Amino acid sequence: MGNVIDFDVAAGITRDNKPAHIDEYGQVMLIGVFGDLVKLRDNAANEQSRKQVDAIVKQLGALLSRYEPDGAA
Repeated sequence: MGNVIDFDVAAGITRDNKPAHIDEYGQVMLIGVFGDLVKLRDNAANEQSRKQVDAIVKQLGALLSRYEPDGAA
């Protein structure tokens, strides 16, 4: 499988004894999804939809920030 996130299926959570890591393909896919969600949020027809998508965008942004290289900002 290579360099992918290790999940404890029984607990349903990521193990904390390993540093955050993700393979390049997964990172590109997550960034693509993030970009699509930002577009969806920015073009939402009403305020309620915008708020719902914004909450997801913020969660995914927090996830992606875990995998930024050291010194990136």
